[in-house]
Amino acid sequence: MTPSQLNKVVSTKYGWHVDFDKQFDPTWRPFARPRVRQLVEYIPLFMRYLRVWYKLKRAKRRAHMDFINPVPLQQIYGAPLGGLGCGTIGRGFKGEFCRYQLVPGLYEFHTVEANTFTVCVRRRHTTTYCQVLTPNRLRKRGLRAWNCAFPKEKGHYQALYPQSWTTYDLPGQNIRLLCKQLSPFIPHDYKDSSLPVASFVWYIENLNNEPVEVSIMFTWQAGSASDEFFCDAITHESVKASDGDLSAVGISIRQKLREMKLEYCILGKQESDNTITTRTNFNTDSDLEGKDVWLDLSDDGRLTEKDSKYPKIGTLNTASCVCITTTVEPHEIKTSEFALAWNMPEVKFGLGQKIYSKWYTKWFDKSTLNGSILCLHTLNNRTKWEEAITKWQQPILDDSSLPDWYKSALFNESYFIADGGSIWLDVSDDTTLPEHVRKWGRYGYLEGHEYRMVNTYDVHFYASFALIQLWPQLELSIQLDFARSIIYEKLESRVYLFHGQAGQWKTLHSVPHDLGDPDEEPWLLINAYIAHDTADWKDLGPKYLLQVYRDYIYTKDKDFLTDIWTTIKFVTDRMKKQDKDGDGLVDNGGFADQTYDAWTVVGASAYCGGLHIAALRACIEMCRIMNDTNAAEEYEVWLNLAKKSYSEKLWNGKYYNYDSSISLHHDSIMSDQLAGFWYLRLSGHKYEDFEKERVDSVLNTVFKTNVMEFGDGKLGAVNGMTKSGQLEIVSMQSEEIWTGITYGLSSTMIMENFHKEAFLTSEGIYNTCFNVAGLAFQTPEALMRDCHFRSCGYMRALSIWAIQKALELSRLETNATTTSSKED
Repeated sequence: MTPSQLNKVVSTKYGWHVDFDKQFDPTWRPFARPRVRQLVEYIPLFMRYLRVWYKLKRAKRRAHMDFINPVPLQQIYGAPLGGLGCGTIGRGFKGEFCRYQLVPGLYEFHTVEANTFTVCVRRRHTTTYCQVLTPNRLRKRGLRAWNCAFPKEKGHYQALYPQSWTTYDLPGQNIRLLCKQLSPFIPHDYKDSSLPVASFVWYIENLNNEPVEVSIMFTWQAGSASDEFFCDAITHESVKASDGDLSAVGISIRQKLREMKLEYCILGKQESDNTITTRTNFNTDSDLEGKDVWLDLSDDGRLTEKDSKYPKIGTLNTASCVCITTTVEPHEIKTSEFALAWNMPEVKFGLGQKIYSKWYTKWFDKSTLNGSILCLHTLNNRTKWEEAITKWQQPILDDSSLPDWYKSALFNESYFIADGGSIWLDVSDDTTLPEHVRKWGRYGYLEGHEYRMVNTYDVHFYASFALIQLWPQLELSIQLDFARSIIYEKLESRVYLFHGQAGQWKTLHSVPHDLGDPDEEPWLLINAYIAHDTADWKDLGPKYLLQVYRDYIYTKDKDFLTDIWTTIKFVTDRMKKQDKDGDGLVDNGGFADQTYDAWTVVGASAYCGGLHIAALRACIEMCRIMNDTNAAEEYEVWLNLAKKSYSEKLWNGKYYNYDSSISLHHDSIMSDQLAGFWYLRLSGHKYEDFEKERVDSVLNTVFKTNVMEFGDGKLGAVNGMTKSGQLEIVSMQSEEIWTGITYGLSSTMIMENFHKEAFLTSEGIYNTCFNVAGLAFQTPEALMRDCHFRSCGYMRALSIWAIQKALELSRLETNATTTSSKED
């Protein structure tokens, strides 16, 4: 038998590889409840939360953090579809279309069975094989006649986001199929990267000694993934479209979803030697209609329209199909190419106060833009996108010093930039906004699929290493939105859940926690988070200062720094007020007043104190750039006092104590204690404020205890360990492994030449999520040693891009040292 050549179609060996019959560890579960000793603290919080949850339920709205009904674990996900800020559609590694985010920021964690590919094989005018290309059984009534349950042992999946390759060995047919999926996720591209489209190129390899006719049918259903959002005005029609030499045939399904116009469109690329047929508006709940479609396809490998009148009025459970039929000669490979678009040009959020145009619409004539235009654009530009993605990824893939798992992790974790509930709006007509935001758009993404808050700032601090390197103008746009919010206040009072005390909604000159809930009115109604009054948090101010500084260092955009400059003084003045004992350091207030929002901290602390020192250094450097000598001198005095207090109150000879209290856990070993140093180091600094010997001692201690003694290097770095080397269980968060913190810690290790330790530490996160727990493309905020996880699909894991930055900077430093030595 002639050996298969199909694997040569796949452009790389790297990525996440998984067979359809992969069995993940079934013991992994969403976090349900803390330990009994921790529970006492949370009972009043839970009772207050329950009242809020029931109030929202009665109003038929979701809680922005639903602790009653966490998203169940589905060990199914592969690379999702779509660009940035346009809505995304998830794709399972076994071929499912699942996890829909079409209503901005709101996820539906369901699989739509009708949305699928089917193959039909004919020899000598006779159908020999007809099969739905997913191993799942179809339960919908109208699909029961379809031949489903593709053999699991015959399928293999490879993902290197934003591309994936799925291989099918058709049983008994001597035919292999490969589906190459691509989304236009192209760094530094601010046009095509925003498109709600995906490309599917099917490679058909005939290993027989006779020609075969192969049909690939793509089916799509109206509506969304569930009945949660009202959908009406559904119509189906067959469409033909062309652009120059390009011709295509397909279907269009129009509807209104939650009162927003949505069109699905599938086009098949017309070639000189293929045939494209369609079937529109059949009911997937009807035995008769579903069976009729199946018999229609299997009869002759083509579809037949039952009614030529368009558009056809449909209902929620109606679907349409596009079928490409081609003849493949013996021992040849042919292609059939589809484009999918989901065009929702205008959106509104939950409260419906304002209608926005999505960013991608500005690149087209809005009056004529439709799904066919988007699909034609995809068919025309797919090759160019492939080349751009290769140009971006290849230097990293070719780097033999990097482990294979890291190359997979870096690109596959990037999915969250698009599939993190991202929203990219055209606000060019809003003259109240900064020029930069009007020029590049307003961009937001969720803290997590389950934690529905836009641009959560304490977490974006970590995740933003992805945006600032890949789409820096969007990072600056986010920063300018936060700058505007700092000088905004909302006097309305509300009760915060942790302590049950009333507080102001948004305090003047405080950095907000987030820019709102997409089920309310983000950017207009900020600070959706209600667990704590974050005006009293001690990390948000320093994180703002450090991000502004880093963003300037990376972009050298002086206009950005100038626009934001007045807010620097507002934030530092507020930080001064948070120093209660005059030692130069912010004082934590005896509650969880930072990103570890369930881990109490008192007085000076390793985490917030380190951020504070680093932020003051950033302020000094920014003052020099802005020629503000007086402010620089003021910050210099403040910094020297802070450094002295930080050392005297927290350094114990090996690491910085968790805090300066007299509690039993004051000397816990916190894995994230060098967060401030980390930011300075990745902004080009060395050891002006954090001594090299102490940094190395901390890294050695954390690696030995939080990584190796805790999980033998197989789970990443746990947040807290005791001085005696036991798991710190004072808080549920102290005993969690935070995926993004581990990636950030690893990047610090790389900067300090702990390369082996860095990759061992972070490999534990990737291997657990992707290969053990079945959490691929839904990396959670937290893992636990007892096989629980919390908050799947979380922003912070994008900090893996800090590892890539550390690799680049450390090489530059090494080269500079080598050059200097040669000159000497």
